[in-house]
Amino acid sequence: MANKISIDDLAKTIESEVRNWTKDVVDDIDDIKKDITKNGVKRLRGSSPKRTGDYAKNWTSQKLKNGDQVIYQKSPTYRLTHVLEKGHAKRKGGRVAPKVHIAPVEEELVSNYISRVEKRLSQ
Repeated sequence: MANKISIDDLAKTIESEVRNWTKDVVDDIDDIKKDITKNGVKRLRGSSPKRTGDYAKNWTSQKLKNGDQVIYQKSPTYRLTHVLEKGHAKRKGGRVAPKVHIAPVEEELVSNYISRVEKRLSQ
């Protein structure tokens, strides 16, 4: 049998249920962000160009104060991300071909995040 609620308590009950649902959704989305970030770091380490291996090892993630997760390249190899992804000029002329390794992972992570959040919100 359903709970009986007086008309006076209806607004409070609806508000409390919406707060509970919102808290559950926010917690689930935080878990999704953490999982996607961990997967992204693993994929970037695997797809990064390897010469000495230091560049690939320096991919890491961090949780920001506002709750967002960010994937970044630690020092001292953070300067190489743009150069490797976009290519660069050689010392004696010519160009070095770009080694695209960040963009495909980013696209996959974004689409995976969107699909998982949409799936969670449709429950």
